[in-house]
This record gives sequence, C-alpha cells and structure tokens, in this order.
Amino acid sequence: MNYFTWLFEGVVFHDLTVSPPVEKSVSSSLIFQFSSVFCDITMSSHPSVKDTQTKMQELINKYVELSKQDPEAEPSWQCLSKSGVTKIYRKEEEKDGVLLDYLVATTTVEGVTAAEMSEVFHNGKLKLEWDHTIEADKKLETLDDYCAVYHQILKRVWPTAQRDLVYASHKQRLDIPGEHPSWIVCNVSCDHPSVPEGTSGYTRATIEVVLFCQTVCDKTDPTRKDVSCKIVYSASVNPGGWAPASAVRAISQREYPKFLKKIATFAIDHVKKSEIKY
Repeated sequence: MNYFTWLFEGVVFHDLTVSPPVEKSVSSSLIFQFSSVFCDITMSSHPSVKDTQTKMQELINKYVELSKQDPEAEPSWQCLSKSGVTKIYRKEEEKDGVLLDYLVATTTVEGVTAAEMSEVFHNGKLKLEWDHTIEADKKLETLDDYCAVYHQILKRVWPTAQRDLVYASHKQRLDIPGEHPSWIVCNVSCDHPSVPEGTSGYTRATIEVVLFCQTVCDKTDPTRKDVSCKIVYSASVNPGGWAPASAVRAISQREYPKFLKKIATFAIDHVKKSEIKY
C-alpha cells in the first residue's frame, strides 16, 4: 500500500533484519457536517480480529467527531502545509493524560462521489491497478459484504527487508439526513492464525488507516462536473524493524499529498464514463 511503502523510498532506515549498506465552495468551513448511528461490525471467530473490529468502531466514532471541527478555528489543529486544495494538519488530543498528535490530510476531488472514492480505496482488485507497490494480496477471511481480512505482501525496496501486512479492511456507509451518504474505510492491522507473524519470511508491518469521504453536490440532476468528494485521510504506520519516529513523521507529511493525488487521478479516470453512484 502506498501509505506504507513510501516510508522506504529515498530513505534508508536501520532495518534489524538486513545488513545496512524510504476547490469547490461549500456553505461551511467544517470538513463534514452530519450525525449518524452505525450498525455493529460483524464479529470474526478470531480474538485479534474481534479486537481490531472494536478499534475500527472507535476510529469511526473518532473521525465523525473530528469531522464536526473547523481546523482553521480549533487550536488543536495546526496547518503544516498546503498544496492546492490539499492541506496537511497536525492534530493534538489527550488520551489517558498523555498528549498525542498525528497527521491528518484534507482535500477535494472533482467529479467523484464518496461512494466511488471509498470503493477505489477499499476494493482489492482496483487497488492492484493503481497501487504498484503491492506484490501480492490475498483475502484470508470475509467477515461481511464490507469487511474482510487480508494478507498483503509489498514489493521489496532494497536494501530493506521485504514487508508484509495482515489487516482488516472495513467500509461503512454513514447516512446523513437530507444529504448524500458519506463513506469511511478503516484498515487496521490484526493477527490471523493462517499467517502468524514470523512464519511468512517477511518483516511484519502494522497500520491504522482511515479514509473518510463526503459527497458535495447541490444539483437535483447532476452531471460529473457537478459532484465532488471531500476527503479526510490519516495513516499511522509502524514499518517493523527499526525506524526513527521523527523520520516517519517527516516522510508522512511529504508523501500524503502524493498518495492522495495518485488515488484521485485513478478514481477520476475510473468513473468518468460510468453512472454516478452515491
């Protein structure tokens, strides 16, 4: 996945497993505005996957709350960079008495809806068309129509060890009274008995990724040029082995816009001749 492999492009970390020699205007400045009650995520028979699904629901709740905030007015949001309609923020929050921060990207993609963008990000077959860092992607378990567990092998970036991921990917519709539905995709690492860590021959990376999308459209009979998708994206990555947190953060800030541009370009081309889907 792009949100992981770019950590090794152009930067060489001290990997313990190898010898060292990676806009459309809207009525409010809020990112999203809605209230929603979601269904429970279907439970797996494996304890780690169950824990992951609980984490996903926490992430959904968290990003719904974030969506109600105005990053330009909230003191806990700090804009680090801006490129066109894409902005990178550092968001601070307190958890168990500890002050934490993480990076959040916002952007707008013209000609694409939330449902279409989330499908491009969530669909494994489509992902292989735009994300060329993936060597292999296998579905380990289907939990429901919108949630499954995957084992993904990433192409090696020399001289680091080759990485793999085991993660649950969940896509969920968020209904908004009087508006088109929003969609969210959560990819969260988990353990799975079919691919235990340390048995695959790869260094196991872990991820916690959220892509949150809302359709913007004020026409009753819209064409492609009348719709756009507002996005909030955040990716927390532990590449395994050893990598300094400061380097991971710096590269994340640099690569978020590149990742969003790549997936947006693919999505626009993928849906341009198809019927609009919400």
